[in-house]
Amino acid sequence: MARGNTMVPFGYEEEPPAQRGTLLIFETFEDWSEDELGLIEAIADQRKFRKVVFYPQHEESLKRMGIPCASPYHKRVKLLEELLRDMPVERYTVDTWEGKRKKYTPVDTSLRFLTEKFASPYFVMMNDRYAAEFAGYKGFDEWIRKVRLLVWKRFGVPLPGKLLAYGDRLDFIGEKGESVEV
Repeated sequence: MARGNTMVPFGYEEEPPAQRGTLLIFETFEDWSEDELGLIEAIADQRKFRKVVFYPQHEESLKRMGIPCASPYHKRVKLLEELLRDMPVERYTVDTWEGKRKKYTPVDTSLRFLTEKFASPYFVMMNDRYAAEFAGYKGFDEWIRKVRLLVWKRFGVPLPGKLLAYGDRLDFIGEKGESVEV
């Protein structure tokens, strides 16, 4: 029985994939505009992400995390979908799973759900406020080994030492999308 062997010329090297991985964005998306979307688009093009998933969190989750949010979940999702209206659907998507749950969802549960649904490798983008909270969670040590974290220096929140200890798994992004050092 054939095992799917193929003949290739001597010296053949397989081309690396043109696009790689999935970018998962955890954010409130409350005050987003074309500027923030342009930043995400620039990052996705620069790093050649195959899929960009916007993951708005329910008010209950945000309240438990201590992240202020005045707009209700469905209003934020509608705003985000309106912003993404002209973007290619095959690359940019809004995941509304947490809206169906209508209750507090821990970040590690959300990450488990998203990593089962989308293709690897995984890159998680959070603003500095989210990242500081995420570093304090019990499952942080496990998840930081599975994903690469992109920390958006948006609010000027000081980052905890536990987060900075994983410097090899972190990238910092400034307001204009460029990489910054801490």
